[in-house]
Amino acid sequence: MAEETAQLQNPFLVGERVYLRPLEPTQDNHLYATWLNDEEIRRYFSIYPTSDSRAKERLEQLYRDGKHIIFGVALKSNNRLIGLVGLKDINYINQTAEFYIIIGDRAVWGQGYGTEATKLMIRYGFMELNLNRIQTQDMEENIGGWRADEKAGFKYEGTLRQAILRFGKYHDVRVYSLLRSEYLENLHQDNKGS
Repeated sequence: MAEETAQLQNPFLVGERVYLRPLEPTQDNHLYATWLNDEEIRRYFSIYPTSDSRAKERLEQLYRDGKHIIFGVALKSNNRLIGLVGLKDINYINQTAEFYIIIGDRAVWGQGYGTEATKLMIRYGFMELNLNRIQTQDMEENIGGWRADEKAGFKYEGTLRQAILRFGKYHDVRVYSLLRSEYLENLHQDNKGS
């Protein structure tokens, strides 16, 4: 394992094909800004324009915030940064957090990297942060987003009706969650099967 990760850039969580690493504000700010400005991505995530300098400030701010943990998603094969994943609104009393992921590199969409990164982040949330509940929210139209959540084991809880206004229209938001007990049960089933 030590040899395998020797060439990876500051790895924190290592999977089969991707690894999660801290984002470097001065190195990663341009990609971060590019993704948040991408029309297809910002449709679901951000309505504000993001410059490189604003992205750098935002990343620095996030790393000072104890209620928000963000990682870059990088390919093990070449260290290429393809997205970001995070837990926000971490509540250490109720042991809850909200999960999000953005695979910003369109060239790798549909190859399962998002699902792998999601599983790494969920494991971290339950096994290292000792969370009890992780939830995620997807706009109804973000079919790829909520299908990926379901594939990662999240359970559909309900829909927040007309919760987000975009492009002159109100959009429904689907709420999903995963409990620690469900995660451990799924882990147990996976281990029994292998």
